Amino acid sequence: MAILDPVEKKRLDRERELKADLSNAADLFGSVAIDSSSSKDLESLLSFNPRTKEDFQQLSSRIIDLVLKQHESKPLYPSFVEHHVKALSQPLKDVEVRKAASGLTTLANEKQKDQRDKASGKKKSKGAAKPVLGAAKSSNKFDTNLYEESLDDFGSNDFM
Repeated sequence: MAILDPVEKKRLDRERELKADLSNAADLFGSVAIDSSSSKDLESLLSFNPRTKEDFQQLSSRIIDLVLKQHESKPLYPSFVEHHVKALSQPLKDVEVRKAASGLTTLANEKQKDQRDKASGKKKSKGAAKPVLGAAKSSNKFDTNLYEESLDDFGSNDFM
């Protein structure tokens, strides 16, 4: 066996790792046939190296499209998502986990509101204006001069 330089050894190790990952993915999905196109998709997914926020969002979308979409209708999918979110959050700092949890809470509140509105038959309103302090229109001001005239029994010169 010839002695390999470190760069060549690293490349061969990476190729073996990719082949092992593909083999594991094929075993994991069992009945899902991995044809040449999906094999290429999985290989490109495994070799994808995200560096920016947009890259990570693209990676997430690709994982969802290639792997998770086919399992969304299964009854244990919510349990899978809960476990997956916990596992994904494990290496994060507490502040980052809270930020992700806040996003999930917001999503849950929106879904709950939509479901409640759908059950009550309400249509979704687009940004109904909320009243704001100090935003009264001039037409809402009352003319109080009429009250002063009717209550003024003693004239304007009588102070006491």
